[in-house]
Amino acid sequence: LAGLFVWLTAGCEGLRFVQTAEEAKDFHPRTIGVLPAEVGIYKDASGVVDGIITDVLVRTKWFSTVVGGDEIRKRIEANEELRKSVDVYLAKLRELNFSDPEHCKVIAELCGIEAVLIPTVDVWEYTTLAGDKVARVGISMRLVDTRTGKNMWKAGHLVTEEYRFLKPELSGLGRSLVRKMVDRMPH
Repeated sequence: LAGLFVWLTAGCEGLRFVQTAEEAKDFHPRTIGVLPAEVGIYKDASGVVDGIITDVLVRTKWFSTVVGGDEIRKRIEANEELRKSVDVYLAKLRELNFSDPEHCKVIAELCGIEAVLIPTVDVWEYTTLAGDKVARVGISMRLVDTRTGKNMWKAGHLVTEEYRFLKPELSGLGRSLVRKMVDRMPH
């Protein structure tokens, strides 16, 4: 009964953080790419989150083309110019909070995309909180217009589910979280 209550109330709340640019109301990309998610210490989420996000975006039918994280990872490994552009772009974004329009244009050209979604796994774990066993998934995303380098949307959220015996699948929590976030994303 307690688990049902947590599940029901978790679906009723908004996202922890959402920021949408003024220009986003006129931003309607037809193609989008998902950079491979930065997973930090949560290595179990590597590749899983990319697949979830790609699948959710494809199912929306908002875009004519969705280039997923696995595909972009392959392109990065095969193309030195793309690898350097992604590395420099992400370093500037992380360290300076600067979305470099020149590197965005290179990424757009080499991946054939008009927008790029940059996911970060903030939490992906089973742990104990106040004596209760919980599954936790937290994801942040940033949507960038690759023509201008402008951040159109940023969001972040965390879901927690208590359990006693059967661990909930983190990928299931992640999928519902991504759907909730994507529903708030400009398109």
